[in-house]
Amino acid sequence: IINDGSTDNTRDIVLSYQDDRIRLVDNEHNMGLVDTLNKGIGLTETEYLARLDADDLWEETKLEKQISLLDSRPDVGLCGTSIHKFGLINGDMIFPIDNDGLKVGFLFYCMMSHPSVVYRMSMLRKTGLLYKKEAFPAEDYKMWIDILQVSQIYNIPEPLVMYRQHENQICQEKKEVQRTKTEEVQTELFLRFFPDATASDVDFYLHSYLDAKIESSNDYKQSTLWINRVLNANKRSQYANPYLLKGSLYKFLNANYKKYLYHKYFISSRSFKNYLRYICSLEWRFLPIKQQLKLFLNK
Repeated sequence: IINDGSTDNTRDIVLSYQDDRIRLVDNEHNMGLVDTLNKGIGLTETEYLARLDADDLWEETKLEKQISLLDSRPDVGLCGTSIHKFGLINGDMIFPIDNDGLKVGFLFYCMMSHPSVVYRMSMLRKTGLLYKKEAFPAEDYKMWIDILQVSQIYNIPEPLVMYRQHENQICQEKKEVQRTKTEEVQTELFLRFFPDATASDVDFYLHSYLDAKIESSNDYKQSTLWINRVLNANKRSQYANPYLLKGSLYKFLNANYKKYLYHKYFISSRSFKNYLRYICSLEWRFLPIKQQLKLFLNK
């Protein structure tokens, strides 16, 4: 347990436990999250390293399942799990399982949970990977895309972590800073797919496609042109599974186009007049049949 200059009675509570497995390390001053994480990596002598934030919870079998997976898969250097959010937001988040899924999934957001991970220390020692202070508060996101370059990652598709959602989380306190740092990580990843992307390609990815800025069928068409550029670039770079990439990019686009159509034609009412307006607009012709059925059934 690394006590990073806490001002409450954390140290006294830790010392109250008579347990030889507990090792308390006091930082001389508050070092901040990233330096403390890296200090923990440097102090670890075991083959596996798990981390947990103070306000989250593990299911009883979490570590057992992860260690079993890592013991059976020496190619896996990092093992996470899916999570169950509770507090302000409730529900399960099921993350992509392997590198193929994560390469594509990370284009959209950070599809791993920091309190779920277990590192293989031999992988970290061999690669010298550490958290990057300049990436804070997206240092975990940056770490995951770095590991994708040197090792296999596996997410157990069970919500074995109870991830607490509350108003004082860093993502709420420093929302703009986190957005900036997240975009830096996403840009780095995007350029692996599309090494010769222009500044406008990157800007469209971050501020049009991911922000779901669809206000007309023309916006949809612009997105499809951008997707085709990305898919062609990936054919050249061969960074990601082309079928998974195409499916994910279009799934995200079509879901947001469906939202646009719903708000334009049906948010006020599902009257015959509105259905007629929708049909006559011809904007429906871009939406796949499955999504059109969902739109008509209000799903």
